[in-house]
Amino acid sequence: MDLISVDQAARALGVSPRRVRALIGSNRVPAVRVGRRNWALDRSLLRSHRRRGGRPISDENAWALLAMLNGSEAPWVDVSARSRLKRRALNRVWVEKALQFSEARSAIHRWRVLPGDLPKLQEYGLVRSSLSAQIPGLDIVHMPNELDGYVSSKALAQIEKRFRPAKASDNPNLVLRVPSQSWILSQAPVAPPSVVAADLLGDADSRVARAGRKLFEKIARR
Repeated sequence: MDLISVDQAARALGVSPRRVRALIGSNRVPAVRVGRRNWALDRSLLRSHRRRGGRPISDENAWALLAMLNGSEAPWVDVSARSRLKRRALNRVWVEKALQFSEARSAIHRWRVLPGDLPKLQEYGLVRSSLSAQIPGLDIVHMPNELDGYVSSKALAQIEKRFRPAKASDNPNLVLRVPSQSWILSQAPVAPPSVVAADLLGDADSRVARAGRKLFEKIARR
């Protein structure tokens, strides 16, 4: 592999280093860890990412799209944006690509805690998503000793203080997503199918991503 740094990748993509780190954190750009804090990226994979073209939709528009796919209002965007998104939402292929490559909707933390502590996290208003949502009909099995969901920044700090997670584990069992839009936090205890599908779609495992596409197909047929 021809590895380059985050700063070099940012220049190649024409974005900020912060944006590159967000892409890495949300599994949209493959990367390998170098040391405890740094990342390196494969230059050839960046070329394919750049060829996708187009400006990514903003995180607030991505959340609005997900809310409307769920039949909810999205008052944090204006009327014209909602109207435009409703028209675009009729195109399932566009929806999948827009959500897969949108600006990061959440800050994602991959930690490891004691397996016996996982059920206790529901006390913090966690909204289960991805495979943890256990949506019926997915052809991939949820691992009961793993948990994935949305929490507020306040809850994240409380979880960190109480459970003292291992943050640099090679085998994390907890994915906590702190969203940029609080709408999803009101959907407890399980995220709507649209959000679950988007989170599955963003997974680095191709089998999980395929399950996300299939779930979007089901949503589109409703």
